[in-house]
Amino acid sequence: MKNTLLKISLMGLFCLISTFIFSQGMKEPAKKYQVKIRVYDKETQEELTGAYLKLINLTKNKLVDSTVVLDGYATFTLERGFDYDIVGQRTRYLTKRANFNAACYLQDPQKVFCIAGIEIENMSRMGGGTDLIEGAIGMKRIKLNDIFKVENILYDFNKANIRPDAAKELDKLIQLLTDNAGISVELGSHTDSRAGADYNLSLSQKRAEAAVEYIVNHGKIAKTRISAKGYGESQLINKCADGITCSEVEHAANRRTEIKITGYAVNGVPIDIK
Repeated sequence: MKNTLLKISLMGLFCLISTFIFSQGMKEPAKKYQVKIRVYDKETQEELTGAYLKLINLTKNKLVDSTVVLDGYATFTLERGFDYDIVGQRTRYLTKRANFNAACYLQDPQKVFCIAGIEIENMSRMGGGTDLIEGAIGMKRIKLNDIFKVENILYDFNKANIRPDAAKELDKLIQLLTDNAGISVELGSHTDSRAGADYNLSLSQKRAEAAVEYIVNHGKIAKTRISAKGYGESQLINKCADGITCSEVEHAANRRTEIKITGYAVNGVPIDIK
């Protein structure tokens, strides 16, 4: 089983976050950005011809452009003052959601634009108030039993209720499942080794069920797509078993929530993703 770390942030799921500030000290910043995007397989580094890219203006909550990558690149024109998501989709791949915020200067005058999920490869000035930004988006192939650790799903001591801070993280899982309508997953909850094994198993099952119930009810996700599994202390990721002295940080590493891909279908037809 291959473990993959998925850092889910406010900018998006399924990836590592990248932030970039572009400032040349010019009196007149660009009014438009021509963003040229290359799409590739994160594992093999191969170009992904046939990927479908959508440009969403988050400020206006509107789809403004879309294209299929056929010649290696997709090019979009973005306007200064707006926040955009670029969404990449391809069969057998997890949907990739990247962000190009051309309005972050409104919060911080030192920044011209900010990005997340896009790897900058080149920048140049085209003239006419337009800058060319060349970058790449990596997409991850969907594989059976791939596990993603979900950060910051926290619970009160000995309780299974969903706290407000945990709800924010679960909302990001809802986005993941909404973006990837073909995948089925297991939500697994793990504890550290403190307290009895039976108690930990029961508590982790209740926590997993509470998280799944939240996702189903708030995200309108079909129950058939997500199952709850409590593992208790049965799958520790370090040496901190019963009788072993460990620090609080070491114990905390075992208290985690994970998503495991259990199936994938296209138009309702199951696809082999072993």
